[in-house]
Amino acid sequence: MSVKPEEAAGAILETVPATMRLIREQMRVGRAASLSVAQFRLLLFVRRNPATSLSAAAEHLGTTLPSASQLVDRLVRGGLLARSPSAKERRRLELTLTDAGRESLAECDARTRAWLCKRLDKMSQPDLDRLTASLQDLRTLLSPPAPPRT
Repeated sequence: MSVKPEEAAGAILETVPATMRLIREQMRVGRAASLSVAQFRLLLFVRRNPATSLSAAAEHLGTTLPSASQLVDRLVRGGLLARSPSAKERRRLELTLTDAGRESLAECDARTRAWLCKRLDKMSQPDLDRLTASLQDLRTLLSPPAPPRT
């Protein structure tokens, strides 16, 4: 079988967004009952972007600074998020996960991983090997190049 780049691109664009929607849905199902979806999304964003700013968090959530600030306040009071002054910029506050925040997300990740494993368990070993290799190839191909060393 000879697949053209246009066909492969189409397959990626059809598969990856749908797959990510399902994974996000599973992660939301697995989130702690005490967390709103917005709080959960904020924790995930901070995990991916340690020492992020309130402005970046608000932009990610598509909300105003005051609304994001209220979310942050609740997560700080709940012990899942820490807010501290930046060592580099005096007027900037940085958001980081606490141990409890990391633990909460790790539990959610474990449930989502178990859900994925249950589905992947239906694949043969050669198919799993091919899928894993293809995903690694895609990650390598789409990863930004490393900055030049100076």
